[in-house]
Amino acid sequence: MTEYEYNNNELNRSEDTVPVIKEKKSGARKFLTALVIALVSLMLVLTVFLSVFVSQLLIEHFKNSNGRIDEAQITGTVTEPAIGHSTDPAEVTEKTEPTDKQFSIEDASRLPDTATRKSMSTVEIASKVSPATVSVLAEVVYNAGFGDASFEASGSGFVISDDGYIVTNYHVISGASNVSVVIPGYGEPIEAEVVGTDSKMDIAVLKVITEEKLPHIILGDSDLLQVGELAVAIGNPFGELAGTVTVGVISALNREITIDSTVYTLLQTDASINSGNSGGPLVNSYGEVIGVTNAKMNSAEGIGFAIPINNVKSIIEELINKGYVSGRPILGIYVVAVDATAAESFNWPTGLFVRGVTEDGPADQAGLKVEDIITHVNGQEVQNSEQLLSIRDSLSVGDEMEMTVFRDGETLTLTLILGEGKLT
Repeated sequence: MTEYEYNNNELNRSEDTVPVIKEKKSGARKFLTALVIALVSLMLVLTVFLSVFVSQLLIEHFKNSNGRIDEAQITGTVTEPAIGHSTDPAEVTEKTEPTDKQFSIEDASRLPDTATRKSMSTVEIASKVSPATVSVLAEVVYNAGFGDASFEASGSGFVISDDGYIVTNYHVISGASNVSVVIPGYGEPIEAEVVGTDSKMDIAVLKVITEEKLPHIILGDSDLLQVGELAVAIGNPFGELAGTVTVGVISALNREITIDSTVYTLLQTDASINSGNSGGPLVNSYGEVIGVTNAKMNSAEGIGFAIPINNVKSIIEELINKGYVSGRPILGIYVVAVDATAAESFNWPTGLFVRGVTEDGPADQAGLKVEDIITHVNGQEVQNSEQLLSIRDSLSVGDEMEMTVFRDGETLTLTLILGEGKLT
Protein backbone atom coordinates (compact mmCIF):
# COMPACT_ATOMS: atom_id res chain seq x y z
CA MET A 1 0.00 0.00 0.00
CA THR A 2 1.56 3.28 -1.06
CA GLU A 3 -0.64 5.74 0.75
CA TYR A 4 -1.28 3.96 4.04
CA GLU A 5 -0.82 0.66 5.69
CA TYR A 6 -1.95 -1.04 8.81
CA ASN A 7 0.60 -1.80 11.46
CA ASN A 8 -0.02 -3.76 14.56
CA ASN A 9 0.64 -0.64 16.60
CA GLU A 10 -0.46 2.33 14.54
CA LEU A 11 -1.47 3.67 11.12
CA ASN A 12 1.54 5.21 9.42
CA ARG A 13 0.51 8.06 7.24
CA SER A 14 1.34 11.65 6.71
CA GLU A 15 -1.15 14.32 7.78
CA ASP A 16 -1.48 15.83 4.32
CA THR A 17 -2.85 12.59 2.71
CA VAL A 18 -6.05 12.24 4.82
CA PRO A 19 -8.42 14.53 2.76
CA VAL A 20 -7.52 12.78 -0.48
CA ILE A 21 -8.42 9.35 0.94
CA LYS A 22 -11.78 10.58 2.24
CA GLU A 23 -12.75 12.05 -1.13
CA LYS A 24 -11.97 8.87 -3.02
CA LYS A 25 -14.00 6.68 -0.59
CA SER A 26 -17.05 8.95 -0.84
CA GLY A 27 -17.04 8.88 -4.68
CA ALA A 28 -16.87 5.07 -4.78
CA ARG A 29 -19.87 4.71 -2.48
CA LYS A 30 -21.98 7.04 -4.61
CA PHE A 31 -21.14 5.10 -7.77
CA LEU A 32 -22.06 1.73 -6.20
CA THR A 33 -25.35 3.09 -4.90
CA ALA A 34 -26.33 4.45 -8.31
CA LEU A 35 -25.43 1.15 -9.95
CA VAL A 36 -27.62 -0.88 -7.54
CA ILE A 37 -30.60 1.44 -8.07
CA ALA A 38 -30.24 1.15 -11.84
CA LEU A 39 -30.14 -2.67 -11.70
CA VAL A 40 -33.20 -2.89 -9.44
CA SER A 41 -35.17 -0.54 -11.70
CA LEU A 42 -34.25 -2.61 -14.74
CA MET A 43 -35.42 -5.80 -13.03
CA LEU A 44 -38.77 -4.21 -12.12
CA VAL A 45 -39.30 -3.07 -15.69
CA LEU A 46 -38.49 -6.56 -17.02
CA THR A 47 -40.90 -8.16 -14.51
CA VAL A 48 -43.77 -5.91 -15.56
CA PHE A 49 -43.06 -6.56 -19.23
CA LEU A 50 -43.03 -10.34 -18.74
CA SER A 51 -46.31 -10.27 -16.76
CA VAL A 52 -48.09 -8.36 -19.49
CA PHE A 53 -46.67 -10.66 -22.17
CA VAL A 54 -47.78 -13.88 -20.35
CA SER A 55 -51.27 -12.49 -19.67
CA GLN A 56 -51.74 -11.76 -23.36
CA LEU A 57 -50.70 -15.28 -24.27
CA LEU A 58 -53.21 -16.81 -21.78
CA ILE A 59 -56.04 -14.61 -23.02
CA GLU A 60 -55.35 -15.55 -26.64
CA HIS A 61 -55.18 -19.24 -25.67
CA PHE A 62 -58.56 -19.29 -23.89
CA LYS A 63 -60.51 -17.22 -26.40
CA ASN A 64 -63.34 -19.19 -28.06
CA SER A 65 -64.32 -19.09 -31.70
CA ASN A 66 -66.38 -15.93 -31.19
CA GLY A 67 -63.49 -14.03 -29.68
CA ARG A 68 -64.90 -14.27 -26.14
CA ILE A 69 -63.16 -15.72 -23.13
CA ASP A 70 -64.67 -19.07 -22.07
CA GLU A 71 -65.06 -18.83 -18.31
CA ALA A 72 -65.74 -22.55 -18.02
CA GLN A 73 -62.31 -23.33 -19.52
CA ILE A 74 -60.48 -21.05 -17.13
CA THR A 75 -62.32 -21.88 -13.88
CA GLY A 76 -63.21 -25.53 -14.53
CA THR A 77 -66.91 -24.87 -13.79
CA VAL A 78 -69.99 -24.92 -16.00
CA THR A 79 -72.45 -22.03 -16.02
CA GLU A 80 -75.91 -22.88 -17.36
CA PRO A 81 -77.45 -20.29 -19.70
CA ALA A 82 -80.02 -18.08 -17.99
CA ILE A 83 -83.71 -18.61 -18.76
CA GLY A 84 -84.52 -16.98 -22.07
CA HIS A 85 -80.92 -17.02 -23.30
CA SER A 86 -80.03 -18.83 -26.47
CA THR A 87 -78.85 -22.43 -26.18
CA ASP A 88 -77.61 -22.58 -29.77
CA PRO A 89 -74.26 -24.42 -29.77
CA ALA A 90 -72.82 -21.58 -31.89
CA GLU A 91 -73.71 -19.05 -29.21
CA VAL A 92 -73.17 -20.97 -25.99
CA THR A 93 -69.75 -22.08 -24.83
CA GLU A 94 -69.13 -25.80 -24.68
CA LYS A 95 -69.80 -27.32 -21.24
CA THR A 96 -67.28 -29.40 -19.39
CA GLU A 97 -68.14 -32.14 -16.93
CA PRO A 98 -67.98 -31.04 -13.27
CA THR A 99 -65.11 -32.58 -11.38
CA ASP A 100 -67.12 -32.91 -8.11
CA LYS A 101 -69.86 -35.31 -9.31
CA GLN A 102 -72.08 -36.45 -6.42
CA PHE A 103 -73.03 -40.04 -5.60
CA SER A 104 -76.38 -41.21 -6.97
CA ILE A 105 -78.05 -44.39 -5.68
CA GLU A 106 -79.94 -44.56 -8.97
CA ASP A 107 -76.72 -44.57 -11.02
CA ALA A 108 -74.97 -46.92 -8.63
CA SER A 109 -77.71 -49.57 -8.66
CA ARG A 110 -78.91 -49.43 -12.27
CA LEU A 111 -78.40 -52.55 -14.35
CA PRO A 112 -76.36 -52.34 -17.55
CA ASP A 113 -78.05 -52.24 -20.95
CA THR A 114 -78.41 -55.56 -22.76
CA ALA A 115 -78.94 -56.44 -26.40
CA THR A 116 -82.73 -56.45 -25.89
CA ARG A 117 -83.31 -54.22 -22.86
CA LYS A 118 -82.32 -50.67 -21.99
CA SER A 119 -81.72 -49.61 -18.41
CA MET A 120 -83.88 -46.59 -17.56
CA SER A 121 -83.70 -43.65 -15.19
CA THR A 122 -86.22 -43.36 -12.36
CA VAL A 123 -88.04 -40.67 -14.32
CA GLU A 124 -88.34 -43.00 -17.31
CA ILE A 125 -89.49 -45.89 -15.12
CA ALA A 126 -92.18 -43.76 -13.46
CA SER A 127 -93.36 -42.51 -16.85
CA LYS A 128 -93.67 -46.08 -18.13
CA VAL A 129 -95.14 -47.82 -15.07
CA SER A 130 -97.33 -45.18 -13.38
CA PRO A 131 -100.07 -45.18 -16.08
CA ALA A 132 -100.57 -48.91 -15.47
CA THR A 133 -100.57 -48.68 -11.66
CA VAL A 134 -104.05 -48.45 -10.14
CA SER A 135 -105.70 -47.76 -6.80
CA VAL A 136 -107.91 -50.60 -5.54
CA LEU A 137 -110.98 -49.81 -3.43
CA ALA A 138 -112.75 -52.62 -1.56
CA GLU A 139 -116.05 -52.24 0.29
CA VAL A 140 -116.22 -54.70 3.16
CA VAL A 141 -119.54 -55.42 4.90
CA TYR A 142 -119.49 -56.94 8.37
CA ASN A 143 -121.86 -57.67 11.24
CA ALA A 144 -121.56 -54.94 13.88
CA GLY A 145 -123.87 -56.66 16.37
CA PHE A 146 -126.72 -54.23 15.75
CA GLY A 147 -126.82 -54.92 12.01
CA ASP A 148 -124.56 -54.76 9.01
CA ALA A 149 -121.91 -52.06 8.76
CA SER A 150 -119.26 -51.43 6.13
CA PHE A 151 -115.88 -49.83 5.62
CA GLU A 152 -113.69 -49.16 2.60
CA ALA A 153 -110.25 -50.74 2.38
CA SER A 154 -107.73 -49.49 -0.15
CA GLY A 155 -104.59 -50.75 -1.79
CA SER A 156 -102.76 -50.79 -5.09
CA GLY A 157 -102.59 -52.96 -8.18
CA PHE A 158 -101.13 -53.06 -11.67
CA VAL A 159 -102.50 -53.80 -15.12
CA ILE A 160 -100.85 -56.80 -16.83
CA SER A 161 -102.83 -56.87 -20.11
CA ASP A 162 -104.39 -54.29 -22.38
CA ASP A 163 -107.81 -55.94 -21.95
CA GLY A 164 -107.96 -55.09 -18.26
CA TYR A 165 -106.55 -57.88 -16.06
CA ILE A 166 -105.16 -56.44 -12.82
CA VAL A 167 -102.97 -58.05 -10.15
CA THR A 168 -103.23 -57.07 -6.48
CA ASN A 169 -102.93 -58.69 -3.03
CA TYR A 170 -105.59 -61.03 -1.71
CA HIS A 171 -105.64 -59.23 1.63
CA VAL A 172 -106.56 -55.96 -0.12
CA ILE A 173 -109.91 -57.33 -1.37
CA SER A 174 -110.50 -60.15 1.17
CA GLY A 175 -114.11 -60.21 2.30
CA ALA A 176 -115.12 -57.39 -0.04
CA SER A 177 -118.66 -57.29 -1.35
CA ASN A 178 -117.71 -54.73 -3.99
CA VAL A 179 -114.37 -53.92 -5.63
CA SER A 180 -113.49 -50.98 -7.87
CA VAL A 181 -110.28 -49.50 -9.25
CA VAL A 182 -109.10 -46.00 -10.08
CA ILE A 183 -107.04 -45.96 -13.29
CA PRO A 184 -104.84 -42.94 -14.08
CA GLY A 185 -106.60 -40.76 -16.63
CA TYR A 186 -110.08 -41.95 -15.63
CA GLY A 187 -112.04 -39.60 -13.43
CA GLU A 188 -114.24 -42.10 -11.62
CA PRO A 189 -113.61 -45.55 -10.08
CA ILE A 190 -114.41 -48.46 -12.40
CA GLU A 191 -116.18 -51.53 -11.03
CA ALA A 192 -113.94 -54.61 -11.09
CA GLU A 193 -114.74 -58.30 -11.17
CA VAL A 194 -112.79 -60.57 -8.83
CA VAL A 195 -111.55 -63.21 -11.28
CA GLY A 196 -109.83 -65.35 -8.69
CA THR A 197 -107.87 -65.27 -5.44
CA ASP A 198 -105.17 -67.27 -3.69
CA SER A 199 -104.91 -66.50 0.00
CA LYS A 200 -101.93 -68.82 0.43
CA MET A 201 -99.75 -66.61 -1.79
CA ASP A 202 -101.70 -63.39 -1.06
CA ILE A 203 -102.56 -62.84 -4.73
CA ALA A 204 -105.78 -61.78 -6.45
CA VAL A 205 -106.66 -61.05 -10.07
CA LEU A 206 -109.30 -58.46 -11.02
CA LYS A 207 -110.85 -57.60 -14.38
CA VAL A 208 -112.17 -54.28 -15.63
CA ILE A 209 -113.87 -53.49 -18.91
CA THR A 210 -112.99 -50.27 -20.74
CA GLU A 211 -113.68 -48.97 -24.22
CA GLU A 212 -110.00 -48.56 -25.07
CA LYS A 213 -106.95 -50.70 -24.49
CA LEU A 214 -105.14 -50.04 -21.24
CA PRO A 215 -101.43 -49.45 -20.69
CA HIS A 216 -99.91 -52.49 -19.00
CA ILE A 217 -96.68 -53.61 -17.36
CA ILE A 218 -94.29 -56.36 -18.41
CA LEU A 219 -93.53 -59.06 -15.82
CA GLY A 220 -89.78 -59.52 -15.26
CA ASP A 221 -87.65 -62.36 -13.92
CA SER A 222 -87.18 -62.19 -10.16
CA ASP A 223 -84.76 -65.15 -10.23
CA LEU A 224 -82.16 -62.84 -11.82
CA LEU A 225 -82.29 -60.28 -9.01
CA GLN A 226 -79.13 -59.28 -7.19
CA VAL A 227 -78.82 -57.65 -3.80
CA GLY A 228 -78.09 -53.96 -4.29
CA GLU A 229 -79.79 -53.43 -7.65
CA LEU A 230 -82.36 -50.69 -8.21
CA ALA A 231 -85.91 -51.18 -6.92
CA VAL A 232 -88.75 -48.72 -7.57
CA ALA A 233 -92.10 -49.00 -5.77
CA ILE A 234 -95.22 -47.29 -7.14
CA GLY A 235 -98.58 -47.28 -5.41
CA ASN A 236 -101.30 -45.58 -3.39
CA PRO A 237 -99.98 -45.14 0.17
CA PHE A 238 -102.59 -44.39 2.83
CA GLY A 239 -105.32 -44.69 0.18
CA GLU A 240 -104.99 -41.06 -0.87
CA LEU A 241 -101.56 -40.56 -2.44
CA ALA A 242 -102.02 -42.40 -5.73
CA GLY A 243 -99.06 -42.57 -8.07
CA THR A 244 -96.43 -42.20 -5.34
CA VAL A 245 -92.97 -43.29 -6.52
CA THR A 246 -90.29 -44.37 -4.03
CA VAL A 247 -86.78 -45.54 -4.85
CA GLY A 248 -84.39 -47.94 -3.16
CA VAL A 249 -82.54 -51.17 -3.76
CA ILE A 250 -83.10 -54.88 -3.32
CA SER A 251 -81.90 -55.25 0.27
CA ALA A 252 -82.15 -59.04 0.55
CA LEU A 253 -83.50 -62.11 -1.23
CA ASN A 254 -85.52 -65.07 0.11
CA ARG A 255 -86.54 -63.52 3.43
CA GLU A 256 -88.89 -65.87 5.33
CA ILE A 257 -91.50 -63.65 6.97
CA THR A 258 -94.52 -64.77 9.00
CA ILE A 259 -97.65 -62.70 8.39
CA ASP A 260 -100.94 -63.70 10.06
CA SER A 261 -99.64 -67.22 10.75
CA THR A 262 -98.58 -67.72 7.11
CA VAL A 263 -94.89 -67.98 6.17
CA TYR A 264 -93.91 -66.15 2.98
CA THR A 265 -90.59 -66.10 1.12
CA LEU A 266 -90.18 -62.47 0.10
CA LEU A 267 -87.91 -59.85 -1.39
CA GLN A 268 -86.71 -57.15 1.01
CA THR A 269 -86.33 -53.54 -0.15
CA ASP A 270 -85.60 -50.16 1.40
CA ALA A 271 -87.87 -48.38 -1.09
CA SER A 272 -90.46 -46.73 1.15
CA ILE A 273 -93.51 -48.99 1.63
CA ASN A 274 -96.60 -47.80 3.50
CA SER A 275 -100.16 -48.90 4.16
CA GLY A 276 -101.96 -48.70 0.82
CA ASN A 277 -98.90 -49.79 -1.20
CA SER A 278 -100.04 -53.41 -0.90
CA GLY A 279 -100.61 -54.98 -4.31
CA GLY A 280 -98.53 -52.41 -6.17
CA PRO A 281 -95.56 -53.20 -8.40
CA LEU A 282 -91.92 -53.35 -7.36
CA VAL A 283 -89.96 -52.60 -10.53
CA ASN A 284 -86.37 -53.11 -11.73
CA SER A 285 -84.10 -50.89 -13.86
CA TYR A 286 -85.82 -52.05 -17.05
CA GLY A 287 -89.30 -51.05 -15.87
CA GLU A 288 -90.34 -54.68 -15.36
CA VAL A 289 -92.34 -55.96 -12.38
CA ILE A 290 -90.12 -58.16 -10.23
CA GLY A 291 -92.31 -58.18 -7.10
CA VAL A 292 -95.78 -57.54 -5.71
CA THR A 293 -95.52 -55.26 -2.68
CA ASN A 294 -97.32 -56.79 0.28
CA ALA A 295 -95.84 -55.87 3.67
CA LYS A 296 -93.58 -53.62 5.74
CA MET A 297 -91.99 -53.86 9.17
CA ASN A 298 -93.89 -51.43 11.38
CA SER A 299 -91.18 -51.26 14.02
CA ALA A 300 -88.53 -50.03 11.59
CA GLU A 301 -88.02 -47.68 8.66
CA GLY A 302 -86.75 -48.74 5.27
CA ILE A 303 -87.73 -52.40 5.59
CA GLY A 304 -90.43 -53.41 3.13
CA PHE A 305 -91.30 -56.68 1.42
CA ALA A 306 -92.65 -57.94 -1.88
CA ILE A 307 -93.67 -61.30 -3.31
CA PRO A 308 -91.17 -62.39 -6.01
CA ILE A 309 -93.05 -62.27 -9.31
CA ASN A 310 -91.71 -65.67 -10.41
CA ASN A 311 -93.40 -67.25 -7.38
CA VAL A 312 -96.84 -66.13 -8.57
CA LYS A 313 -96.66 -66.10 -12.39
CA SER A 314 -98.23 -69.55 -12.70
CA ILE A 315 -100.81 -68.67 -10.04
CA ILE A 316 -101.83 -65.50 -11.91
CA GLU A 317 -102.12 -67.54 -15.09
CA GLU A 318 -104.33 -70.17 -13.44
CA LEU A 319 -106.54 -67.57 -11.80
CA ILE A 320 -107.16 -65.95 -15.19
CA ASN A 321 -107.70 -69.22 -17.05
CA LYS A 322 -109.58 -71.23 -14.40
CA GLY A 323 -110.60 -68.82 -11.65
CA TYR A 324 -108.71 -70.82 -9.01
CA VAL A 325 -105.40 -72.53 -8.32
CA SER A 326 -105.34 -76.27 -8.84
CA GLY A 327 -104.80 -78.29 -5.68
CA ARG A 328 -105.71 -75.47 -3.29
CA PRO A 329 -108.37 -76.67 -0.78
CA ILE A 330 -111.36 -74.38 -0.25
CA LEU A 331 -114.05 -74.01 2.41
CA GLY A 332 -116.73 -71.98 0.66
CA ILE A 333 -117.57 -69.58 3.52
CA TYR A 334 -117.12 -65.95 4.54
CA VAL A 335 -116.45 -65.40 8.24
CA VAL A 336 -115.83 -62.56 10.68
CA ALA A 337 -114.36 -62.88 14.18
CA VAL A 338 -116.60 -62.69 17.26
CA ASP A 339 -114.47 -61.06 19.94
CA ALA A 340 -115.06 -61.11 23.71
CA THR A 341 -117.03 -57.84 23.67
CA ALA A 342 -119.48 -59.02 21.00
CA ALA A 343 -119.76 -62.44 22.66
CA GLU A 344 -120.70 -60.87 25.98
CA SER A 345 -123.20 -58.48 24.39
CA PHE A 346 -125.12 -61.21 22.54
CA ASN A 347 -124.45 -64.13 24.83
CA TRP A 348 -122.47 -65.91 22.14
CA PRO A 349 -119.27 -67.91 22.35
CA THR A 350 -116.16 -66.40 20.82
CA GLY A 351 -115.24 -67.79 17.41
CA LEU A 352 -116.01 -67.15 13.74
CA PHE A 353 -119.40 -65.79 12.69
CA VAL A 354 -120.48 -67.19 9.31
CA ARG A 355 -121.80 -64.29 7.23
CA GLY A 356 -121.81 -66.01 3.83
CA VAL A 357 -121.92 -69.52 2.37
CA THR A 358 -121.05 -70.34 -1.25
CA GLU A 359 -123.88 -72.26 -2.87
CA ASP A 360 -122.99 -75.95 -3.42
CA GLY A 361 -119.55 -75.35 -1.91
CA PRO A 362 -117.95 -77.59 0.74
CA ALA A 363 -119.44 -75.61 3.66
CA ASP A 364 -122.92 -75.62 2.10
CA GLN A 365 -122.71 -79.38 1.53
CA ALA A 366 -121.57 -79.87 5.15
CA GLY A 367 -124.66 -78.05 6.43
CA LEU A 368 -123.13 -74.78 7.61
CA LYS A 369 -125.52 -71.81 7.60
CA VAL A 370 -125.29 -68.03 7.78
CA GLU A 371 -125.10 -66.82 11.41
CA ASP A 372 -123.51 -70.04 12.64
CA ILE A 373 -120.53 -69.49 14.95
CA ILE A 374 -117.57 -71.85 14.44
CA THR A 375 -115.75 -72.38 17.74
CA HIS A 376 -113.44 -75.34 17.05
CA VAL A 377 -111.93 -77.05 13.99
CA ASN A 378 -110.38 -80.50 14.33
CA GLY A 379 -110.33 -79.97 18.07
CA GLN A 380 -108.50 -76.64 17.88
CA GLU A 381 -110.12 -73.42 19.10
CA VAL A 382 -110.43 -70.77 16.37
CA GLN A 383 -110.64 -67.07 17.22
CA ASN A 384 -109.80 -65.50 13.86
CA SER A 385 -109.82 -66.32 10.16
CA GLU A 386 -106.03 -66.74 10.05
CA GLN A 387 -106.27 -69.71 12.42
CA LEU A 388 -109.00 -71.28 10.27
CA LEU A 389 -106.99 -70.78 7.07
CA SER A 390 -103.86 -72.18 8.70
CA ILE A 391 -105.69 -75.43 9.52
CA ARG A 392 -107.17 -75.56 6.01
CA ASP A 393 -103.81 -75.01 4.31
CA SER A 394 -102.24 -77.83 6.30
CA LEU A 395 -104.69 -80.23 4.62
CA SER A 396 -105.35 -81.32 1.04
CA VAL A 397 -108.32 -81.45 -1.28
CA GLY A 398 -110.60 -84.27 -0.11
CA ASP A 399 -109.51 -84.15 3.55
CA GLU A 400 -112.12 -83.76 6.31
CA MET A 401 -112.48 -80.92 8.79
CA GLU A 402 -114.58 -81.53 11.90
CA MET A 403 -116.26 -78.30 12.99
CA THR A 404 -117.89 -77.44 16.29
CA VAL A 405 -120.68 -74.94 15.59
CA PHE A 406 -122.91 -72.82 17.85
CA ARG A 407 -126.40 -72.33 16.37
CA ASP A 408 -129.48 -70.89 18.10
CA GLY A 409 -128.19 -71.76 21.54
CA GLU A 410 -127.14 -75.29 20.59
CA THR A 411 -123.75 -76.84 19.84
CA LEU A 412 -123.46 -78.98 16.70
CA THR A 413 -120.67 -81.03 15.12
CA LEU A 414 -120.41 -80.91 11.31
CA THR A 415 -117.98 -82.59 8.94
CA LEU A 416 -116.71 -80.57 6.00
CA ILE A 417 -114.85 -82.18 3.08
CA LEU A 418 -112.38 -79.78 1.50
CA GLY A 419 -113.02 -79.09 -2.17
CA GLU A 420 -111.22 -77.45 -5.05
CA GLY A 421 -112.21 -74.28 -6.84
CA LYS A 422 -112.40 -70.56 -6.16
CA LEU A 423 -111.07 -69.73 -2.72
CA THR A 424 -113.84 -68.23 -0.58
